[in-house]
Amino acid sequence: MLRESKPGDYELYAAADGVVKVTSGVERRILHALQDGDFTPTELSYIIGRSRSTLSEYLNKLERDGLIASIVKEGDARSKVYTLLSDPLVNSKRPDRRALDLSSEILSGVTERPGSASNLILRSVILTFDGVGMDISPLMFTIGCDIAKHILPEIKARNVNFMFDIARDRFMEFRLGELSFYSKDPITVLFRDTVDLTQLSAEVMASFVSGYMVTILRGKLSRNYVITDSEIFGIKNNYVRMTFEPE
Repeated sequence: MLRESKPGDYELYAAADGVVKVTSGVERRILHALQDGDFTPTELSYIIGRSRSTLSEYLNKLERDGLIASIVKEGDARSKVYTLLSDPLVNSKRPDRRALDLSSEILSGVTERPGSASNLILRSVILTFDGVGMDISPLMFTIGCDIAKHILPEIKARNVNFMFDIARDRFMEFRLGELSFYSKDPITVLFRDTVDLTQLSAEVMASFVSGYMVTILRGKLSRNYVITDSEIFGIKNNYVRMTFEPE
């Protein structure tokens, strides 16, 4: 499986008024929970493992920061639920010198072959973030989702083969690597990048692919899909296998 998200020193979220840095472990756990849906204070208390009175301070701060909102049903003040208003962008991580070296190698190739810049700069940026200690997997997942939303209108039929063909062909046009479908039941895709990556940077690219895929699958099959199995392999960390199944 791809690495589980581990707590670092901070996380960055995009709110209505700008980017907000979250350092509190409890606040981050609340935000992670709300990424899965809306919850009442009692439900959050159970999920986080803190009393309602303890959580109220953190919930109030997150609400003041514009990261979450509380919704109360008309005529029933006890029915308050909390919902997420912000999008996760970055998780902090340990810096990786190897990632910076790989980014430098990519940029060197770009200067020698300027025509390749359009499809290599993104990987250089990902590696640079990795190198300085920033995991941008959440941001790349969101970008993958947004790109897929613009492709969905092209997939006019529910035929699975047709859907896979369009999804693969459009992805290949991005020149970010090769995407192929290994099996349909369960849905398993293989992604191969054309450059050397670190383990973390490969996971970032996998987040982009997963955002792209779950959006297309949900849009055309009318079911929510999640990754149930995944693997990064190859001596250059440039192969990713992901299995998607309905929730």
